[in-house]
Amino acid sequence: MSTIESNTALLDSLGLSRQEPKTDTSNELGGDDFMTLMIAQMQYQDPLEPMSNEDFVAQLAQFSASTGIQDLNTSFDSMSTSLQSYQALQASTLVGRSVLLSSDSGLLDEGGSVDGMINLTSSTQQLTLGIYDQSGALVRREYMGMQSSGTVPFEWNGLGDDGTPAAAGVYEVRAEALVDGKTAAMETLVYSDVESVSISSRGGVLLNLAGVGSADLSDVYQIK
Repeated sequence: MSTIESNTALLDSLGLSRQEPKTDTSNELGGDDFMTLMIAQMQYQDPLEPMSNEDFVAQLAQFSASTGIQDLNTSFDSMSTSLQSYQALQASTLVGRSVLLSSDSGLLDEGGSVDGMINLTSSTQQLTLGIYDQSGALVRREYMGMQSSGTVPFEWNGLGDDGTPAAAGVYEVRAEALVDGKTAAMETLVYSDVESVSISSRGGVLLNLAGVGSADLSDVYQIK
């Protein structure tokens, strides 16, 4: 297996973007600062009550520990950056594929369909799927009948209730289940196409989805 170098040129060649987090180090005490403060303390100490040997040794030990922690933090930062780049390279293989995510939005391409799953928490006498346009108007309602608890697949063929094709665009998906005589909303999971991959300022890997924004790689339920 070849070594993967986490550098900007490699990410750019794969079409990956990186959003650098802003760090504020103005309040951090570095090793040089620590040494300067300790020397100043020795220069301005009361000559009648000089620093004891024990205090001096303790401050040297504290300085050594501070320097060690800084080196450790640097190593962790480097490892974290490498890991993020490696995850982004792996996630780049998802570009052009569809991923299943918890969402109430789906992109309808011209002549295409919107499909996904409904997370049914309990069995129902009647499961209903509603498709709404961006103005909130109902485009299609499908009655899916009695269903057992679990994930129930659905596919909207892009036709409205009147049988005419709906315009291409983003549509809202809502699912309702009749449970014990009461109607309850159910979670919907929708397939979306991955257009690109980026590394967020929070350090996670983001999948940029066609028409519906972005989502964390860790939120993916399924890939097809």
